Amino acid sequence: MIMLKMIVDGDRLVKLMTLIFTALNQIHFAFSFKGFSMRSPEQFSINVNQMRTVFLSLYAILTSFAVAKRGGGGDWRVAFKGDKFEEKTFAARQDDIVLECEAGGSPSPTIHWLKDGERIQQGVSRDYLDDEAAYEEKLKAGDQRMLRLGKVKSKLFLDCVSDRDEGVYTCVAETPYERIAQTTVLQMEDSISSLSRKSCLTKKAFRGEPARIHLWTAVRVEFESAPVQLFCRADGYPAPTCTWRYTDEGKPIEDDEHHKLLPNGDLLIGQISWRRNMGDYYCMCENESGVDEISTFLYPTRP
Repeated sequence: MIMLKMIVDGDRLVKLMTLIFTALNQIHFAFSFKGFSMRSPEQFSINVNQMRTVFLSLYAILTSFAVAKRGGGGDWRVAFKGDKFEEKTFAARQDDIVLECEAGGSPSPTIHWLKDGERIQQGVSRDYLDDEAAYEEKLKAGDQRMLRLGKVKSKLFLDCVSDRDEGVYTCVAETPYERIAQTTVLQMEDSISSLSRKSCLTKKAFRGEPARIHLWTAVRVEFESAPVQLFCRADGYPAPTCTWRYTDEGKPIEDDEHHKLLPNGDLLIGQISWRRNMGDYYCMCENESGVDEISTFLYPTRP
């Protein structure tokens, strides 16, 4: 009942955590500035930093819970998070447009895009089955329980747009049990760039297409001892290379007994634990034309 109450009031709790986190920073500043002697600044700073870590963890979890509601049968539902699509999206001809979409649920959904009902292919892989967290499923032990609660984000990059790019664009978020969608109509403005579509595309082809991450895991909450597959799918020309690291200053992760770097850019982690794996993971994808990077928060919890 407590967990259900947290889920129902998730948005309120997220706002409360934000206020507490802000207050901690203000208190730390006030004590340091006024020089209170009842506790040394070093001791106070350590305690505040420890509390900040705890509240950041709770904030990430509550944000993830807030996007998923229980259905009538007790299952988790997939839901869109963040700003809803505008009915129409306007763009000047030859501009570069980025559409963004965010969804959460359990199982953690994947996202793909449609134009006028036809799927848009993104990424190096051309296998649509690659959408799923298939590696994670293969690694789990038998009937091992998994929470699979997560939030994912996706971007659709439209370069050198013209009249032929006008149409209905759909973001599709789905799990093996549910599929939801939201749409926007891309419409060209009356303004016309002096740069023709041909010269625009030629210029981009000459310099190549920079590495750009189009699908990634933003937050993942999973039971300890379970495997997790963190998404990081990128596109670009030449084909980008993706690397992962744990914490901002951490060394690049290599294949070992706990980690496997997958061909599609994802990171597979086996038998996660709170002590070893809780925190931020960073995925960086790069080619000779550019670099892109995202962060993922992983929180192992007890079953």
